[in-house]
Formats: sequence, C-alpha cells, structure tokens
Amino acid sequence: MSPIPAPSPALREQAAAALAPFFMTGTDDAAVAVREAAALLDEYAPMTPKELQLAAQIVAYDFAALACLGASATVRTQDLDVMLDLQDSALSMNALSDKSTRALEARRRERERAPHTLSAANTQWDNTAFRKAIARAQEKLLYANTKLAALQQKAPEPTPEPGKPPAVSAEQTTLSLLAHRGAEAAAALVKGPRTRQ
Repeated sequence: MSPIPAPSPALREQAAAALAPFFMTGTDDAAVAVREAAALLDEYAPMTPKELQLAAQIVAYDFAALACLGASATVRTQDLDVMLDLQDSALSMNALSDKSTRALEARRRERERAPHTLSAANTQWDNTAFRKAIARAQEKLLYANTKLAALQQKAPEPTPEPGKPPAVSAEQTTLSLLAHRGAEAAAALVKGPRTRQ
C-alpha cells in the first residue's frame, strides 16, 4: 500500500497566492491577503493535494458569488439588466462551488473508507483544472467590481431632504465587516428577542 500524498507547503502557498486577489477588498497588502487565504484553506483541513485544490476552488467560487451578489444588490435601482446578469453570475459561481464541495466530500469519504484504493486522479493536484477554476472565479469577481465601480461613478449625489443633515460618511462594506455584523446578529439571536420597556 502506497502512502496517501500530503499537500506540500509549496502547493499550499500556490493555492493561497492564487486566492489572494479575492482577499484584497479590505487591504492593499498582498502578504496579508495570502496569509488570510492560507488560514481559510487550513480550515478545510485538506489531507491530499486534490483536497487542497478543491478547497481553494470552493473559496474562489464562493468569494466570486458573494461579490456578484453584493454588486447586484447595490445596482438594483440603477440598472436592471446588470443586476440580473450579476445574479446569474452569482448563481453560476454558487453551482460551481456546490459541485466542488460535493467532489471534496466524495474524496474525503473515499480516503476514510478505503485509503489504499485511492487513484492518482483522486489524490493528485490538477494544475490545469485549478488554473481554469481560479480564472473563471476571478473573471466574475472582476466583472462584479467593474460594474459596481462604473455605476457608482455615474450615480448622482444624493440630495438631503430639507431639515435632515447630510450623511457625512458611509462605512465601507468589507467581508470582515459583514462577518462581524453576522456574528453580532447571531449573538443577539442567542440572547433572545428584545422586549420593549
């Protein structure tokens, strides 16, 4: 029985570097983005190069889907066609993420059930498939960011209603901010509904 190949540190770095553009929304520091991507990949606990590849593809597709969804929500009142196109892109990225998730789960079950019967195709890194998946997700991420930026540039400045002070600044929405708000909402749900006094 040959031992199951473990993902090398070089492959982990390659996967994290490929994911770095998806983590650049809140920072301009590529090293920070690579570290964040690597930490997220570690959460998947990949035991083979193929599992690492599939985990990276899931992350890329999920981030692209979120970018498309966020952009579609932002542009919904400005351009219906762009909104629908972004929603279609989000759905296609989500479908690809689901497909990669099912493949990862199947590889794990097979590894746990009969590790000695694993084929090379089920354990080895497929660089061609990996690059194709990352390129597809980056294309959708870029598309969402480009459409969002273009519509924000041509959006008119909102005029404040008489008697209301104008908004001074808006908080930039980042994935970490959304995660923080989600954690606060979850904590509030655990505490139970508030009652009026």
